[in-house]
Amino acid sequence: MVIAVPTGIKIFSWLSLSFSKRNMTSRIINRNKNTFNLLERFPRSNRNYLPENKNSKELVIYGSNILSTIKYPPYTSIVRYMVNVPFNLESLIFGILISDAWLQINKVGNTRLFFKQSIKNLDYFFYVFNKLSHYCSAYPYLTKTSLNGKNFYGIGFATRSYPCLTEFYNMFYEKKVKIVPLDLYSLLTYEALAHWICGDGTKSYKGITLQTQSFTVIDVTFIVSVLIYKFNLKCSIHMQRNLPTIYISSNSIKKIQPYILPYFCNSMKYKKFL
Repeated sequence: MVIAVPTGIKIFSWLSLSFSKRNMTSRIINRNKNTFNLLERFPRSNRNYLPENKNSKELVIYGSNILSTIKYPPYTSIVRYMVNVPFNLESLIFGILISDAWLQINKVGNTRLFFKQSIKNLDYFFYVFNKLSHYCSAYPYLTKTSLNGKNFYGIGFATRSYPCLTEFYNMFYEKKVKIVPLDLYSLLTYEALAHWICGDGTKSYKGITLQTQSFTVIDVTFIVSVLIYKFNLKCSIHMQRNLPTIYISSNSIKKIQPYILPYFCNSMKYKKFL
């Protein structure tokens, strides 16, 4: 006996099989012309834009940062659960989270990612934003902080709230306090280390100092052990204003340069190494 399968079930099954791979992110969205332009000084080839498509809906697939979704309408909860972090972005997110980025979880368990840099690191900021802009609904915003009578200006962005980012929240937060992930050894790749240096690294004594003052001495000792055993780096802990930092020797930096430089934007290569 032949059983007729309703058309709706056929379509749903086809979509589920086609877009179930972890390295793809799927969304049903309305296309429009409100898209992200970096800045007029950036080459047109580096800008993200979408052609206008009147009143149509499409299933848009993101295996990497193909398109920006700035100013798109709010997503439904169903669509939010269709979004995943592709494999090629995991190290980037991990690297900025262990440095300057932070996460915020809401009551229903969806998580937003925030990232901020000083105006001096504008090129690196847009380098990161360009890769994560399809998770954002708004343009970057400017910040102003006053300290000891001086004003410091920065730029930041925030993503939408997604269930897929909650996985990172569970790694980095314990009782709402940011911690060093217990699985740091397996999570810390050369790409993640590159973004960590871009965000928290300063050039000193021909080496690099990681500004890890937000972590405890025990956490920093754990980080140093991972850097030594996984990357064979010569590291030491230094105290600045009674807070721990990590110094990586110049010889160690030279040794890992070929592995981390591909993940640096040009301005960071100059500031960190030359």
